[in-house]
Amino acid sequence: LTELLSRGDLLRRAPLYPAIFILVLAGAFTKSAEFPFHFWLPNAMTAPTPISAFLHSATMVKAGIFLLGRFFPVLSGTELWFYSVSGLGLSTLLLGAYLALFQHDLKGLLAYSTISHLGLITLLFGLGTPLGEVAAVFHIINHAVFKASLFMAAGIIDHESGTRDMRRLNGLFKYMPHTAVLAMVAAAAMAGVPLLNGFLSKEMFFSETLLLRWLVEIEWAWMFPALATLAGVFAVAYSLRFIHDVFFNGEPVDLPRTPHEPPRWMKVPVEILVLLCLAVGVVPEYTVRPLLELAAGAVLQTPLPDFSLSIWHGFTTAFIMSLVAMGAGVALYGARHWVIAAHDGIG
Repeated sequence: LTELLSRGDLLRRAPLYPAIFILVLAGAFTKSAEFPFHFWLPNAMTAPTPISAFLHSATMVKAGIFLLGRFFPVLSGTELWFYSVSGLGLSTLLLGAYLALFQHDLKGLLAYSTISHLGLITLLFGLGTPLGEVAAVFHIINHAVFKASLFMAAGIIDHESGTRDMRRLNGLFKYMPHTAVLAMVAAAAMAGVPLLNGFLSKEMFFSETLLLRWLVEIEWAWMFPALATLAGVFAVAYSLRFIHDVFFNGEPVDLPRTPHEPPRWMKVPVEILVLLCLAVGVVPEYTVRPLLELAAGAVLQTPLPDFSLSIWHGFTTAFIMSLVAMGAGVALYGARHWVIAAHDGIG
């Protein structure tokens, strides 16, 4: 691998580069559930929830984009890389986020949101910029933390109530408030709420889509920040649905079991992960920066660009995009009945 990474220029000039690229991309995209190979992931949710937390948040589905990251110095830097990887990543980001809005199974919602976040990471790698690569690695770390905590919270809810059907899981906050608070914080991190880890990498993502105005001389470069913001709107809406429909929204409906807090040690892994969401979101320089520099440096194979993990960069365009995503996401969830009716009519 070391020898291969040192010969990127030679490989990109080779006549077989397009064939090599397409074959590697097909394997990576199939493994990481990128469009149009995304359909298997939501159907792989029958495993016990700790397995889902481990495989579908941190390891197995990340293997494809890990391969993209390792081959970034070899395969990136061409128009074929940019248009293929960023285009399919953007498609996956939007499709996964949109479909997550309409899932009734808790793990189904989390599965489609995972597809969307994998698309986000792929899009960042596809941009082909050093800062985009750093942001991609950062989001790999952040997604593993908040999504694993959400899967394990979903397992607790299933274990204590006997169902994962969000049409029946209402008002659980008063039955299991500790679990509810943990899940709500993790869902807020997934939505990109400030002072949580998901916000930092999401803001880096927004910033990189804005830089495309200067890096790519195409008339439609504005569509990347616009569609990235739209994906953020969907993310806030499905995160709100996870919170409101499960923990509030009236009373439970015909649950197989009377819900209550789980045994103490079932909550400890979720507590650790949620504390990491908060720690990275509040003091990223002291918590995640050393790990991020190590991982991103290994991927980039060159000195890292300057980047800031500050929790406040001022009223930048990226921050305004985050505010728009949060505000419009709340509005979209408020209009959920109309949206669902329109979706069912199309279906």
